[in-house]
Amino acid sequence: MKSDSSDSSDSRLQASVFMNGRGRIADPHDDLPDICWVTAHLPESMSCDGQSDEEIMNLVLCKIQIGNVIIGDCALHSLGFHCLSLPVKGTPRENTGEVLSYAETLTEWWLKQIRMSRACLDQYSIFEATTRSLEHTNSLEDVPHGWGQAR
Repeated sequence: MKSDSSDSSDSRLQASVFMNGRGRIADPHDDLPDICWVTAHLPESMSCDGQSDEEIMNLVLCKIQIGNVIIGDCALHSLGFHCLSLPVKGTPRENTGEVLSYAETLTEWWLKQIRMSRACLDQYSIFEATTRSLEHTNSLEDVPHGWGQAR
């Protein structure tokens, strides 16, 4: 499921499902070590523009809180699945509870950004896309992960 790309000038990055006024926000690339992805699958009944970004993020938050997610080594959004994947620094072998706690904090942060109109979801990537684009217009400094810093 991992993709190669010449689209992005920085091979450490790939496009996320989050956007801001400058475009698609960057996520760490699937191939980076010590990164795992927490994926919340969404109901097949959901579709592009059928619900608000806030409704989607509230559902993702609930799924993380009850542990109804998949923790894996790559993002699953934009590959034909109805889901949203969040990058988390660490590995589930170290501490699954810590991974889920970080994913919950990250989801709450994104939900706040959406509520303040600082970010939005690319619902096409969540519900319809079957190929992940690595193109993004922002660097990792635009988001709270701090991927370039030691944890």
